[in-house]
Amino acid sequence: MWGWLLSHTHWGLALLFLAPVYVGSMLTKHPLILTGAQSLLAPLSIFACLQVEKQRSFSFGFLVGLGLFYWCALSFRYSDYAFLIPLMMILIALCYGGVFYLLCWRSSPIYRVLTLWLASYIHPFGFDWFVPESLFAYSVFKVDKLSFLCVLMAIALLKPHENERFLFLKTSTHLYPKLLACTLFALSLDWHASNVPHNTFSQFKVATTHTAQDLKWQQQHLEEIVNHNLEMIRRAIAQQKQVVILPETAFPFVLNTSNLLPTLLELSAHITIITGALTQADHTLYNSTYVFANKSYQYAHKVILAPFGEKMPLPKFLADYLEKVFFGASSFSLGSGASFRDFDIQGFKFRPLVCYEGTSALAYPHSPDTFVVISNNAWFVPSIEPFLQRMLLKYYARRFHKTIIHSTNLSPSYILTPTLLGDQNKGF
Repeated sequence: MWGWLLSHTHWGLALLFLAPVYVGSMLTKHPLILTGAQSLLAPLSIFACLQVEKQRSFSFGFLVGLGLFYWCALSFRYSDYAFLIPLMMILIALCYGGVFYLLCWRSSPIYRVLTLWLASYIHPFGFDWFVPESLFAYSVFKVDKLSFLCVLMAIALLKPHENERFLFLKTSTHLYPKLLACTLFALSLDWHASNVPHNTFSQFKVATTHTAQDLKWQQQHLEEIVNHNLEMIRRAIAQQKQVVILPETAFPFVLNTSNLLPTLLELSAHITIITGALTQADHTLYNSTYVFANKSYQYAHKVILAPFGEKMPLPKFLADYLEKVFFGASSFSLGSGASFRDFDIQGFKFRPLVCYEGTSALAYPHSPDTFVVISNNAWFVPSIEPFLQRMLLKYYARRFHKTIIHSTNLSPSYILTPTLLGDQNKGF
């Protein structure tokens, strides 16, 4: 029994690394418990990376990649290639096996600390959801790069030495490193975590829709979807809300050429409507955010497209072939906006982002204090993807001091604050 455990320690360490995500996903309705759990589990996940043996680092990374990103393959459920789901999961896991093999190539604590500190800059095929410091998004620790380095060094200093018990259970040796570790931990604590921002969004209706992905684009369900969205808008008007926000592609068609425009323009005389839909321009389709206000409308195209889901991060000849195989021939190609666009609607300044681009650091510099993110999570539920997305959004909210309003389909909507506490869950 003990021999098996010792020979399979990478399994336990992988589970320890994944614990902040899986435990956190069950505690979002209990913010104080979530904070306590993440404050303990996030440092332990980093400890797992420092502890794993070099010869087991690939299998450790394989398990971590599978546990974190298995859901990427679930979108194949809605294609003719559902049989590829297991293969895609394995390929994703193999990719992160290679990543962790490089991160743990040397057993030196200095090497491990530096590689983990820089790991968030590793983006396989442009996919940037592997951000180790985001594990601290709901912890009492700060999330900037310098504080993360302090936490890494502190954990490395506390790593058990040979013939020594775990952490502080024995302090007769290595006392000075442990004192230094305590100092580094103290420096990385967020002493302003309890500062809850004043709620300025009581007049906002952040909608959650419940449209299954296999029904969303079927013509026979289109009228029902449109009527439901219009009913939510009218209900928000009746509640005297100032702004209503609907998810990504809440209207699953090309909206700028639709006969629905007059209706939305008329409703915008009473309330500002922010919603997702498609836009057609110059034989190109765009995934866009529409803003209707005062009987006029504007839109912003999605700038950062999701790898493989919306673009092929491969050489053109190979990308064209795979797009034809998986998506078929089409007179349209999915385009991306040239730059981010900011809005100022009667003093409400915000930057709209669509799903994946909300979890990219590229979207945050030189921006207003408020972001409106819209998502369609129906591709991936049920899975841990909604909480992993929330954890990344919270990380960027705290790191860049932004408020993020997130409206979703088939997962809970919420408002995230730039401080640890004060988030608002908007229901399911």
